Amino acid sequence: MNSLWPIVIGGILPAIFWGITAIFQKQSATAAYLIAFGAACALTGVIAALIWRPAPWTAEGLGFAATSGACFAVGTGLISFTLFTYGVPVSKLAPIWSCNVLVTLAIGAVFLGEASELDIIKLVAGTLLIISGALLVSSA
Repeated sequence: MNSLWPIVIGGILPAIFWGITAIFQKQSATAAYLIAFGAACALTGVIAALIWRPAPWTAEGLGFAATSGACFAVGTGLISFTLFTYGVPVSKLAPIWSCNVLVTLAIGAVFLGEASELDIIKLVAGTLLIISGALLVSSA
């Protein structure tokens, strides 16, 4: 990779925005959070579709997008439920749900054929660091 821009644009900035998202989720304190969140996502999607490069709209692509949105909504709903029902601080949950990268990595390796690109030693070491880091930070 010649530039750090893809890392900044596709990695660092989303991490910052998702971190901010968790704070607003905690502050919203309403069951309507998913509705407002979904509407904001839909509006952002429409704007992005109008600005960014055109891509074909296929039934398969829309199905994948809808499944992704449903999974995200269920996860977000479970976080909201836990925050409000059990009164868990967002700072305790965020490190744990941030382990989602391990789920993405496993699914990408198995179903998208990306396993051949993985260094098993680094994968195991990174997984142990992520899990121990999440447990350490969430218990701080």
